[in-house]
Amino acid sequence: MKLLLLAILFSSFAFSKITVISKYHKLSTITQQELASLYLKKSNTLNGIKVIPVDSKDKKLFQEFYRKLIKKNPKQLHAYWIKEIYRGDKQPPKKLSPKVLKKVMKNKTPIVSYVKNPKTGKILLTIK
Repeated sequence: MKLLLLAILFSSFAFSKITVISKYHKLSTITQQELASLYLKKSNTLNGIKVIPVDSKDKKLFQEFYRKLIKKNPKQLHAYWIKEIYRGDKQPPKKLSPKVLKKVMKNKTPIVSYVKNPKTGKILLTIK
């Protein structure tokens, strides 16, 4: 019985979904490639609109998002940002708590973020 419960628990983590959201009305959809480019700061626009990517302060969600989307573990991601910061090119996206994210998304600022529960804004993409 314990083994069955463990299997169910781990399968729920394996198939968990991360939802990419924005309240900015001019953004309707985004591809995984566009999203990866946005979060690695290789691009800062979507459909001609300058967009600000925001990371989650939830450590598990943050790691899962980058593992699924960018295919980098925390050490690889840290090395990427150290290199970019050293060059003086880019800074990583800011990290906000879900509570602060809700407040910020009420503004008309074109922000894109990711959550487990998509009640905060309009769904742009779901990453499985």
